[in-house]
Amino acid sequence: METLISRIFLNNWQRKIVALIAAIVIWLFVNHSIIETKTIPNVPIRIINLPADKTIVGLLPNGMLSKRITLTLSGTKDVIDEIDQGDLEVLLDASMTEQDEWVVQIGKKNLVSLNPNIDLLHHITQVSHTEFVIKLSRLLTAKIPITILPPVGDPPSGYEFLDIWPRTLLQTISGSEEEIKALKSRGLELTFDLSEVTKAELDGLKTMGQNFHQDEVSYPIPNKWKQVAIPFHNYTLEEINDPDAQSLRIDFLRKQFLPIEREIPITVFFPLQNSDTIKPENYSLDISGNITKKNDIPILSIPLYTRDVSQLFVETVKDYLQIVIVAAPPEVRQNLEWSLEIINSQVLEDTYVAFFLANDPATNKNGQSAFYKQRELSLRKRFQEYAHRLSLFISKDKKLSLESKIEGKQIKVKL
Repeated sequence: METLISRIFLNNWQRKIVALIAAIVIWLFVNHSIIETKTIPNVPIRIINLPADKTIVGLLPNGMLSKRITLTLSGTKDVIDEIDQGDLEVLLDASMTEQDEWVVQIGKKNLVSLNPNIDLLHHITQVSHTEFVIKLSRLLTAKIPITILPPVGDPPSGYEFLDIWPRTLLQTISGSEEEIKALKSRGLELTFDLSEVTKAELDGLKTMGQNFHQDEVSYPIPNKWKQVAIPFHNYTLEEINDPDAQSLRIDFLRKQFLPIEREIPITVFFPLQNSDTIKPENYSLDISGNITKKNDIPILSIPLYTRDVSQLFVETVKDYLQIVIVAAPPEVRQNLEWSLEIINSQVLEDTYVAFFLANDPATNKNGQSAFYKQRELSLRKRFQEYAHRLSLFISKDKKLSLESKIEGKQIKVKL
């Protein structure tokens, strides 16, 4: 056996080595001579040297086109076999065309290898593709409105969402004339998620003295939220570049049970349609029990509370509250209706808004600015919502309930 192995490997070994080398050379030559074809889909396209006043529909900020191309490559077998999707991109020089309609011819000189182990220039013999036209368009820069939509999610326990401010911003964007006009017509939108705000963050703001009234808390929007998706940039998130974005915030109400700390006047309203029988000279408010008089004015003399409104709102309106009993004939209504009214509501709204704006450090004090006007409208809406939801309570779990009836010539009111 050893003799057989020696004969195979050692006899005429010089000739055998030469034969082996020759075989390797022939194999390499043949392998590099075989031409093979391969189709590569979704090849990215990079544009360079665009004129300053031109752009291309679908051009991304990184110089890549959103559109990709399928290439059919012919070349040496070893390189073609190695090429895979993601190993190359197409580089197009826009300075090479003088027409807005650019009929692109991609050759091997336009190919860029993203794999350092692949030499495209020396091993690709032919590049083919379907007709490919790039249209150059006029470059426009415009301010696109961003609408801040109502938030999603739930606020932290113990807090209630009030408002987002400002509600609109402007994003300065550059792009093709077609893309900018289309985007300007529909605008951009942004939505925040309240569930991403923690109770600890809001509690921390409350103690930091950033809010002149402790129960209306302004949460500054984190910078990572101040991003908007641009449709013609493949919906890539871009930082909002409006300077007013620095003031973006969400206002929360810290829920509290608030004492009114005022006796509330109580009066009777006599509708005209019943005035032939039900009128003030015939029926008077019974002053007894919890209904007393103060300076000859009938009042409800029990401690009263409210909730779901702010302390500033309570302080603004508490001297202008009145309980109104609506008189009606017994055959029309046995139990009389009543309501809580805010007297001179428009003046109180003006007072609330003026006080808030004067003490809000984030508000531009220029009353003519759009920013100031937007904030003013937001605060007016807040006051009106507070007024709409205002209710009276006699304890944390019990709303004020009045039972009012006509008995004889008196209107009697009981809790």
